Amino acid sequence: MERPYRLSCHCGDICLEVDEEISELIECNCSACRRSGFLHWKVPANKITLLSERRRMSTYVWRCVTEGHHFCPTCGVALMRTGYPGERVSINARCIEGIDIFDLQIERYDGRSDMHPGPLP
Repeated sequence: MERPYRLSCHCGDICLEVDEEISELIECNCSACRRSGFLHWKVPANKITLLSERRRMSTYVWRCVTEGHHFCPTCGVALMRTGYPGERVSINARCIEGIDIFDLQIERYDGRSDMHPGPLP
């Protein structure tokens, strides 16, 4: 499959296009990722284009107000996470259409040990 890559939530209400090579996919075991199955693909924000008509996305914030977990309010599929340095966005690689993620190289990150689970006291 050639870039740009098309991504969508399960119901198809939200469709994105990412014009970046697929690389450095990261599976994390932090409290949020292990529950949602989010597969991180960090890309520059300017490489992402909204293809669908503007839709409202729901956002879950738990550690910091500048970090957001954005998902479709209809089907609940998480599409992206924001709050990374350098104007980067983490896209859920599991949402890429036409790709078998079992064919991709995926690294593991021990977020469970490395990140605090919630707001600092």
